[in-house]
Amino acid sequence: MENRVITSKTSVVMVPTKLSNLYASYIDKRQFSSLGSIMWDEFSMYGHYEINGLKNFIAAMQQLENYKSTMHQIMNVNGEWQENTYKGDTYCIASHIFDNEGSLHKLDMGIIYSDVIEVRDSKAKFISRDFKLQWQKTVELDELK
Repeated sequence: MENRVITSKTSVVMVPTKLSNLYASYIDKRQFSSLGSIMWDEFSMYGHYEINGLKNFIAAMQQLENYKSTMHQIMNVNGEWQENTYKGDTYCIASHIFDNEGSLHKLDMGIIYSDVIEVRDSKAKFISRDFKLQWQKTVELDELK
């Protein structure tokens, strides 16, 4: 995304979905250093918790190493562009797999991110995300054979 120029109305419409999917992929693959390709240096996340600055956000994401794995499922992405700024919502279910006393468990979180994306020099990146936790549930997983 970082080196691509937005050249058509279709690509502008797809930018929020593309950025949200890249975010999920980078988080799930633990490619935290890649987040700079989709977030401006002054990125902030607030809501359930508050983190200011891309470096602080990347550092905070290290806590995900405590989980065996994560899986972020991006669903509805809805919003509007005004000039070079996008404001909209991204719906996500984030699953976190962890070991608890010898058995696997899964923490599912229903999240709505209120996103702000800015285009600068033909590059679109997140400037902020408001993390709105809607629900969460932890369940024990069946053993895989």
